[in-house]
Amino acid sequence: MTRPSRRLSLLFAVVLAFTFVVRLGTQAQKPQWTPSPPTNLQVLPKDIPLKQLIQTMRAFTQGLGVRCQHCHVYKGDDPDDLSTFDFASDEKETKKTARTMLRMGLAINNEYLKDVGEPRPDGAMKVTCYTCHRGETKPATRRPDA
Repeated sequence: MTRPSRRLSLLFAVVLAFTFVVRLGTQAQKPQWTPSPPTNLQVLPKDIPLKQLIQTMRAFTQGLGVRCQHCHVYKGDDPDDLSTFDFASDEKETKKTARTMLRMGLAINNEYLKDVGEPRPDGAMKVTCYTCHRGETKPATRRPDA
């Protein structure tokens, strides 16, 4: 490789690296969405810490393989823009179903399984959404080979 070609290649690499660093810096400066305090909790404790509420919602989404818009109403064009969500709305049937299922899970854990096995050291529930749903909105009700 000739000397001018090396210099050109080096210049190109420096410009590319600079562009990458600038792009990373501008992405890191985007303001992060901050949720408002909940206003319509009917099953979960009304004084649940926000961090714990978000962890609970993430467990629901992972257990059913869905995103927030499965149960919550959003008003914008982008279902990933959480700032456009009306989290308090009871408009969706899936949210009503989620409350019923949450009550069922709490009853199973607190009444039927209270004397079964050792309590989890972290206080986590023994039965969760994932126990039955396995990442699907509708749990399997028969064996795969049936």
